[in-house]
Amino acid sequence: MVRRRTGAVVLLVVFLLIATVAYGVLEVGRPQVESVDNGWGTVTADRTEVETQLTVDNALLLRVGGPAADISYTVSMNDIEVATGEKNRINLDGDETTVAVSTWLDNDEIPEWWASHVNRNETTTVRVEPDVVVNYAGIRLPATEWTRTQTVHTNLLEPLETNESQRLQVAGQTLLAVNETNAQWGTATATRTPIDASATVTNPTPLPVPITELRYTVRLNGIVVGQGIAGQQTVLRPNSTRTLEATAMVNNSKLDEWWVTHLRNDERSTLTVDFTATLAYGGVQRTVPLEFLSYEQPFETDLLGQKNERTTESGSDEPGQEQGQQSSQRQSQRTRDTIAARSSNESRLEVGATPLEGNRGSAGKTA
Repeated sequence: MVRRRTGAVVLLVVFLLIATVAYGVLEVGRPQVESVDNGWGTVTADRTEVETQLTVDNALLLRVGGPAADISYTVSMNDIEVATGEKNRINLDGDETTVAVSTWLDNDEIPEWWASHVNRNETTTVRVEPDVVVNYAGIRLPATEWTRTQTVHTNLLEPLETNESQRLQVAGQTLLAVNETNAQWGTATATRTPIDASATVTNPTPLPVPITELRYTVRLNGIVVGQGIAGQQTVLRPNSTRTLEATAMVNNSKLDEWWVTHLRNDERSTLTVDFTATLAYGGVQRTVPLEFLSYEQPFETDLLGQKNERTTESGSDEPGQEQGQQSSQRQSQRTRDTIAARSSNESRLEVGATPLEGNRGSAGKTA
């Protein structure tokens, strides 16, 4: 009886030793994802290819015997999963293996992402999360967890955040004096994105200036993504100051078309917003551009971190924001140059001898 118990104890000890050693070997022998590089591939009107290269470091234990790996990964933008891909039974040779995989992003996902970008203060965080599992000797060994993170910022409304004095002139006479302009995003949805613009204006004339209609056109890379009526009828009283409000609406269903041009232009775009007003003055009704609310804003993104080497990987505490900061600085400089040029011209609308004869001339913008 004692011998049986002793034998059982010995077997248990041996089993525990083997299990401990096996666990240690498996832990030490786990493969590791060394790097993940992403880039845009083929871009069509309907979908966008995401190309990925994963470098897997094979542990010493896995460098013999022909192990195979199953690789899957997801790409998300602001926690919206936009692409998934996988590749199975990949042979792992030597100490390091680089695997190329690709997947497709449906361009119909772009409106939802755009809405999240606007609602998060024009910020997007892109995450690429690979999952690598190695099959070796009938055992499935998951690689260490790994995440690539890229954060991108834009500042599309900045040109309207100004207190520069501007004037709207007609036939050499100042019809409106503008003290400041402001803009903010309304709450974006998957279908539309509001731009709420306003200007503090003074009517310095002795006559009221009725505005019978305000209209807007929004373009991204020349593509019209919004157009319509921007505000209610109103009257600017003589020698009075008030806030003129105008709302433009981006039709998000048009953004998939813009997305294609954005990627094909190395992730560079120009937002153009034009407002016009139909004025009734002196018995004449004319439509004129409101240069003090109209603007162009170039912007640049780097969603996959192709242009920036300092993208955050794995267990870093802070997301990589270097590219976003550099892009924002470039945009701010462009905006300051645009505002300076616009201010030097004082946004004057010089019209012919006929009162309020609307003609943008050299002051107008081209899409």
